[in-house]
Amino acid sequence: MRESGLRWTFIIGLLLSVFLDGTISQQFAGHLFRSSATAVPEITTLWLLCASFFEDQYHMPTYWFAVFAGVVFDLFYSGYWGVYLFIFPVIVWLARTLRQVLPVNLFATLLVGFLGFTIQPLLSWSALQMIGGTGTSFADFMVIDLAPTLALNEVILLILYVPLRQLYLRGARVQ
Repeated sequence: MRESGLRWTFIIGLLLSVFLDGTISQQFAGHLFRSSATAVPEITTLWLLCASFFEDQYHMPTYWFAVFAGVVFDLFYSGYWGVYLFIFPVIVWLARTLRQVLPVNLFATLLVGFLGFTIQPLLSWSALQMIGGTGTSFADFMVIDLAPTLALNEVILLILYVPLRQLYLRGARVQ
């Protein structure tokens, strides 16, 4: 497999997205994290979803990059190996599977985003629930955490759809 602009674009974007997750959360913490609603930006999840859904004939080892992003995400934000090591590859698998049956357009991308942005916090909450790391009930999780997070990330995806699609199309032509 030849090196291409798309691969380097993906790797740089992936690293930036991991750090943007924390930066955006820190800078806008007063607006995003309230007791009545918590909206968590999931930029890394967005980047992995778009990469899996937009990359067409150039097949990057997206699963391995997702594992790498999960390790970096876990170590950087929690200090130990955690669930993102497994969650990010599941999200890539979901997007690639749906890519085979859905057309690449705004509505299909928003649907895949909806599923990815739902699965990521749901699996994370489930893991925390299993080890006793959270006392939040499922109903509170759905209303206080999941719904605002889902709404925020769908809006971000809607805004970034065209620029990200163009970035992947341009990167695929550089091959």
